[in-house]
Amino acid sequence: MPQQGPELRDVHVPHVPWWPLAPGWWGLLLLALAFAVFAAWTWRQRIRRGRYIDSVLADLHMARARHRDDGDDAAFAASAHQLMRRVARTRDAHSVTLGEGDWHAALKAMAPKRDVSNLAVLGEVMYRPRATLDIDAVAADVEGWVRDVLSSKPARGSRRAHAPS
Repeated sequence: MPQQGPELRDVHVPHVPWWPLAPGWWGLLLLALAFAVFAAWTWRQRIRRGRYIDSVLADLHMARARHRDDGDDAAFAASAHQLMRRVARTRDAHSVTLGEGDWHAALKAMAPKRDVSNLAVLGEVMYRPRATLDIDAVAADVEGWVRDVLSSKPARGSRRAHAPS
């Protein structure tokens, strides 16, 4: 019988080692490494910010404990007001010199989604000899305001006294 074409042999794939990697794999590894470094840095910053916020709020918790012992609403209001002034200074150094009306506007500007009406009266309450204050509500408002302000990034161009560590 006549041959109909050339005689073919089986195809043998040459052995290709897995190492060294092709340039595309090196690029993918570098991209994965960069992502892992960025994720670790972001996670660390989030943990550090949470610890910083908790350390700031420790003053508020100490003021609540003192209030439980002595029942002095004016002293609690003074401690909470001082804490808010310190936190506000981290976002705007000029805020510590503001009067009552401007202070209320600054509180609202630093945490626009939060109702600051209870917080704005702390400056008045701390000077009243027999002040009455709903400590639980005010403490919750102060804590929420502090968390909102310190959790958000400051606006560009804002006058910061110092950055939280």
